[in-house]
Amino acid sequence: MLSTCNRLSLLVDTGEEPGEAGGDDAAEADDPFAHPARQPASPQADRSPLANALAGLLAKRAGLPAGDLHLVGFAGQEAHRELFATACGLRSMVVGERQIAGQLRRAQRTAAAEGTLSTPIIRAVERASIVSRRVAGETALAGRGRSVVAVGLDLAGSHLPALSQCRVLLVGTGSYAGAAVGALRERGAGRIGVYSTTDRARAFAQERGLQAVPPGGLGEALNRADLVVTCRGLGSPVLTSGLMEGLEPARHGVRVLLDLALTRDVEPAVAELPGIIHLDLDHVQASVPRAAGQEVEAAWRIVEEELVDFERSLAGRRMDALIAGLRSHAARAVEEEAVRLRPVSAAAAPDRGGAEPGRRTGAAPGARPGTGAEPAPAPEPMVSLAQAERALHRLAARLLHQPTVQARRAGEAGQQEAYREALALVIGSDVVQDHIDKSEAV
Repeated sequence: MLSTCNRLSLLVDTGEEPGEAGGDDAAEADDPFAHPARQPASPQADRSPLANALAGLLAKRAGLPAGDLHLVGFAGQEAHRELFATACGLRSMVVGERQIAGQLRRAQRTAAAEGTLSTPIIRAVERASIVSRRVAGETALAGRGRSVVAVGLDLAGSHLPALSQCRVLLVGTGSYAGAAVGALRERGAGRIGVYSTTDRARAFAQERGLQAVPPGGLGEALNRADLVVTCRGLGSPVLTSGLMEGLEPARHGVRVLLDLALTRDVEPAVAELPGIIHLDLDHVQASVPRAAGQEVEAAWRIVEEELVDFERSLAGRRMDALIAGLRSHAARAVEEEAVRLRPVSAAAAPDRGGAEPGRRTGAAPGARPGTGAEPAPAPEPMVSLAQAERALHRLAARLLHQPTVQARRAGEAGQQEAYREALALVIGSDVVQDHIDKSEAV
């Protein structure tokens, strides 16, 4: 579950191949965020059963009437494209925003702690992080776009003296609050207080060297503040007109409220109060410097390059079960050979209590054949069972190297069935079918 400043993305592992249950065909038609060259006229909600079920669950959790919430859905390759574009900031309110990369990593850690990660999701998220790093390193998009927090603070600072002379109050203790602290300090702000309606403000303040506002102390803290940054986004305003009307006049003539929450933390009527400058995400978006078109196109090229490579690797992995079956089949053959070697090795082993095998009793060492005193030919060197097993395993690995490589290439080229048919001619159709059944069961 990836929550950003302007969207909530759910990554769902359905256990289905792309194209099943409406998959790619439905996603292609409903994709409102595709590459600019093929973006549809208007977004449409996904009507698939999965999207409807998720929308119903979210609406229930949010207390919305059933049917009021509609999701735009993607599947297979389109889902991967959307994730990659989101990770590198192409879907952000501030195009190129680097903060999304950190949010994606935190979302992955949270999912791991909750036990909701699967191998396909891990692979997709890790590749999305690679795309984000490539876009940041190979384009100037991140430098041009900056971040929602940075743009918002610059906008707020234009109405105030230097932030080093201002008192700042931070309302909220989430990821955006952490980013706001760093951005404020970069701009010289030193007197920063933090308030939360929960008990998290104290720990948040201690970790960052801030001043925690005690419960019930919001009004007094607002009186002292020149800049108030809110980023709770819990669905209901924390700064109401009733609370703000009773404040003393601001030290610098105006009190700036910067609301960075998607679900507003500041009541709309507050903007009408004298001495208040209210800035929200709409103001931030309107003041964002436009990213250069060539940088956006360069970022999209990286997304598409990584997408092609990622899809190719996934196609190759669809042959993993068959490859594992091929190796298992060879390993069993090696074990069977080792079992057959054991009695031979035991029988051929020297009897340390009697004569060595191959040496005639009574024969004198060094005697020539036919003289009665001649020795028997020296026995051939014995190979230990462990050495024999290692040799057989090495042989099996060498024999399987090319079939394994060709199986992966067949998967990447979409020629799985042709490879399976050819393999059936080599090792038998029953062996191939057995591992196809196991793969489908997984």
